[in-house]
Amino acid sequence: MFTGALLGYIWGWIWGWSLFDPNSDVWALAAAICALLGLLLGALAGLRRNATSLLCATIGLLLSWYLRTLLFGDVPGGWGAALMLAGSAAGLALGIRLQRRGSDRLLRALLWALYAGFFGGFLIDVLLLDLALGVVKEHSILSQAPWVIACGVG
Repeated sequence: MFTGALLGYIWGWIWGWSLFDPNSDVWALAAAICALLGLLLGALAGLRRNATSLLCATIGLLLSWYLRTLLFGDVPGGWGAALMLAGSAAGLALGIRLQRRGSDRLLRALLWALYAGFFGGFLIDVLLLDLALGVVKEHSILSQAPWVIACGVG
């Protein structure tokens, strides 16, 4: 259930941020709604049989969101959204292919990457670099995403 809520939160946050003005806080509403939908999906056990595909699609979404911001800036919609859609689709296609193998080790590794990336990125960027050391004054996709990716890979 918690994994479903976290996946929903991530999808709602990223798409809400990428399709609407980030200052309008629509991303926060989208993240909350999608988190509740993910929680419901997880509670109904609909997540387990497609977990590998959903986790790979989420990784594709995150990486393409970062690439979109590098290439096009933090501008809602446009070609950046198309790039993110392609990244999500590529991750999903890879996930479907990997899911056919039915590897529990792969699923555990993907779950580890999800949780380590999400919480590790928060710990490093917000708690350590911002609150403890005062090095980071502004949080952005370009400053936070590398920590999330590093923690997820680590």
